[in-house]
Amino acid sequence: MTRRTLRAAAALVAASVLAVAPRALAIPAFARKYGTSCVTCHTVYPRLTPFGEAFRRNGYLFPGVDSDFIKQETVPLGQDAAKKAFPNAVWPAWVPSIPGLAIGANGTVVTHPTKGSDAARADSNGQFQLDNLVAEGHLWGGWSIDDSTTLWFEFTVAPGTADLERAQILFNSLFGPKHAFNLVVGRGIPTLSSFGPHSSYLSDTQFVSFAVSDVYGGTGASWQLVDNFSMVELNGVLAGRLEYGVGMNAGSHLTPRGTENVYGHLGVKLGGMRLDGEGSTGSTDTAAPWAETALTVHGFASHANSQFNNAAFVDAAGAPRSLQDVSNTFGVGARAQYGSLELNAEAYWDKHDHATAVAGADGRPGEVKATVVWGELSYILYPWLVPAVRVEHVVLDPTGGVSTNYTRLLPGAALLIRPNVKLVLVATFETASGAPDQGGSWAGVGSALVPPDPNTSESLQFASLNAVLGFVF
Repeated sequence: MTRRTLRAAAALVAASVLAVAPRALAIPAFARKYGTSCVTCHTVYPRLTPFGEAFRRNGYLFPGVDSDFIKQETVPLGQDAAKKAFPNAVWPAWVPSIPGLAIGANGTVVTHPTKGSDAARADSNGQFQLDNLVAEGHLWGGWSIDDSTTLWFEFTVAPGTADLERAQILFNSLFGPKHAFNLVVGRGIPTLSSFGPHSSYLSDTQFVSFAVSDVYGGTGASWQLVDNFSMVELNGVLAGRLEYGVGMNAGSHLTPRGTENVYGHLGVKLGGMRLDGEGSTGSTDTAAPWAETALTVHGFASHANSQFNNAAFVDAAGAPRSLQDVSNTFGVGARAQYGSLELNAEAYWDKHDHATAVAGADGRPGEVKATVVWGELSYILYPWLVPAVRVEHVVLDPTGGVSTNYTRLLPGAALLIRPNVKLVLVATFETASGAPDQGGSWAGVGSALVPPDPNTSESLQFASLNAVLGFVF
């Protein structure tokens, strides 16, 4: 959402013609279902309020009895009496009288205020780049079929491609205490944090996620921490304050293979609204439902096995060899809230046994250790205006190579023009101490910085000034 630019004088003019929508999980289809505004669950979408986070954790169901809050007309599929006759009858459900659909689009405009920056040179030394003005279109669908089961999907089209990015069935409160045991089946993003994957005002995802093997020239199906995978996940909230999640996913492979990827997370919230939204906890200020004093901390772990290609490794016939990389990741994160002021921070350590473009003693790619840290400070000045600043830092340390690091600084603001129309203004500053050696490049983390070698640095560059207009209906 953030790494696209407009120069200051032209920013607001050009923004008026952008057609950009962020990827979101809570969609307008749910607003229609409950007959409520999008700001019930969002600040500047897709960022969620504490209630919106509870709605997400509850499998996109309202706390309490979900059907008590549905305003849209439904068509029953069976009668409640069928529950008593089960298993000799089909368990009843319902469907909406109007399909629970939403639409949106993505687009970007790029402008480089400093034509001498590496980012400007990568864009053919041009100040404006309009090739991706309209890059993607989205169709979302979401609905509950009873008080414990939800369906939703995201279908994306782009020039020359179409992809069912996400599609899940969520079975909630399967047994035991309410919200304690939920099952997610389908394709989506593994739950590694206590908050939704789009919990940033200035970036598409809160995690700084990239394929380490891609940095060193890998291609094909390189694995990264946050992506859409076919998955099965068990999660839940205990006593309203403790949450957990464990799951397995298919990961990234050149060809289908047995699933070895597993992950888990654990989080706890002190103060503020309960994680499940039950009870009377949370903000008492109806004009500022996002405002609370709370601290949430969480940790996660992930084990993944992936396949990829690298041009440095070929067989006797010169064809690319299928390479395998095992990654083990551990991370911690926190969100501190004091009224409308919020600080988010995350750090994770990622070890890859085979990722570089240089062979080790076993003839396979060498080992790489990655350290990733990010933080974002924001303040909701008005319900429609949120200034923020974000910092991202990546360190790569290959065995037998030189440790290098890359830093991105993103100051900006998110504005809600209407409940489902927003504008993000953000500047991008970048610096790097060296480039990943052993055939590596910072392009793998989404940067255009090109230090000559691991022993040189690029000073802080003003890469871009971004203006993004988003809509979803």
